[in-house]
Amino acid sequence: MGIKSFKKIGLFTKIMLGFGAGILAGVIMGEDASMFAFLGTILTKLLTMVVAPLVLCVIVVAVANMKDGKRIGRIGIKSVAIFLISTLFAILVGLVFANVMNIGSGVIIDTAIKASEGKNATVIDTILNIIPSNIFNSLATDSLLQIIFFAIIFGFALLKLGQKGEMLLNLFKSGQEVMQNVTSIILEYTPIGVFGLMANVIGNNGLDILIPYLKAIIALYAASFFYLIVVQSGIMVGLFGGMSPRRFLSVMKEPMAFVFASCSSVATMPLTLNSTKKLGVDEDTANFVIPLGAVVNMNGTAIYQAIAVVFTAQVFGIQLSIADQIMVMLTATLAAIGTAGIPGSGLVMLTIVLGAANLPMEGVALLAGIDRILNMGRVVPNIVGDAATAVIVAKSEKTLTKNELINAED
Repeated sequence: MGIKSFKKIGLFTKIMLGFGAGILAGVIMGEDASMFAFLGTILTKLLTMVVAPLVLCVIVVAVANMKDGKRIGRIGIKSVAIFLISTLFAILVGLVFANVMNIGSGVIIDTAIKASEGKNATVIDTILNIIPSNIFNSLATDSLLQIIFFAIIFGFALLKLGQKGEMLLNLFKSGQEVMQNVTSIILEYTPIGVFGLMANVIGNNGLDILIPYLKAIIALYAASFFYLIVVQSGIMVGLFGGMSPRRFLSVMKEPMAFVFASCSSVATMPLTLNSTKKLGVDEDTANFVIPLGAVVNMNGTAIYQAIAVVFTAQVFGIQLSIADQIMVMLTATLAAIGTAGIPGSGLVMLTIVLGAANLPMEGVALLAGIDRILNMGRVVPNIVGDAATAVIVAKSEKTLTKNELINAED
C-alpha cells in the first residue's frame, strides 16, 4: 500500500490498523513493547492539551449565542435528568449480567492485597469543587467542571452585554475554530498513538492476566455491549431521538475506537463533539451537553460499579439481598453525579458504593490488576451516552437537523 493510498483510508480504519498492530507487537515483544508507550503518551497529552481551551470557548459561545437564558436552563435540566435516568438503567443492566453470570466464582483471593483508600465525597464537597477560586489555575490543571462553571457565567455576562460584548464573543468564536483545527491536525497522529497504547498494555499485562477474572471481564463487556446497542442506540437514539441507530453508530465509530484504546473520555471529547455535530445536533446543544457529559455522565462506569459490587460480594461469600442491590443502584446513581470533578472519581465512586453495601474495600484492590482491561470496555458507553443525550435534547428542542433523521449511510 502506497502513501497516497494510505492517506485515502478513513480515520476509523487507520485507528483499527494501529490498534491491531499494537496488539500484535505486544504479544510478540512482551514487556519490551513498553518501548512504544511514549507514542500513546504523546497522543493523550496532545488531545488533553486541546480540551481545556476548547471547552472554555465552546461553552462561552454556546451560552452567549443562545440569546435566551431560559433555553440554557432547559437544556441543562434535560441533560442532567437524562444523565441520571440513563445511569440508573446502566447500573440495573450491570447487576443483572453480574448475577446471572455468577462472576465471583473461581477467583482465589490474595490475602496480601490491601485496599486502596478513597475519600468519601459529600454533596458540599462537589459543590465547592466546581467553583474555581482561580480560573487560570483551573485551565492549567484541566479542572473541567470548574472551567464549565466559569464559562457558563462568562457566557451569560456576554449575553447581557449584547452588542458591547460582540467583539469579545467573536474572539471566543475564533478561538473555538482554531482549537477545532488544532484537533484535526492532532487526529492525523491518532493511529500511531493508538499503536503505542495497545502495544504497552498487551506487552505489560499479557493475556494470562485475563484468565482468573474472565467472568468479570466478559460480564462487563457483555453488559456494556448490550447497553450500547439496546439502551443507548435503540431506546435513547432510536425511540426518543428519532434517529436511525445504525446511522448513529456509524458516525460514532471513530470516537468509540479511540476511547477504547486511550481509556480517556476527556481526551476523546473533541472527537465526540465533532461526531455529535455530524449527527445533526445543533452547535449550541452539542457544545453545551458534550463537555458537561464528559465529566458528569458515566454510564459505562456505572455498569462497572454494579459488576464490581457483585464480584466483591461473591468473592468474599457475602449474600446481597434485593434491598442491598436496590441500595447499590441508588447510591451509584447519585455517586456518578456527586463525585464529578473530584480527582480519582472512579475510585471514589467505587468506595462509596462498596461502603453503602457494607462490602470489604479489598474489592477495589482485587480488580486493580485488570483495571485497564475493564476500563477499555466501560469508557465506550460513557462517551456514547453523552452523544445520545445530545441527540435527545436537540430533538426535544426541535433543533436536530431533519435530514439526519433518516437511515443515511456515512
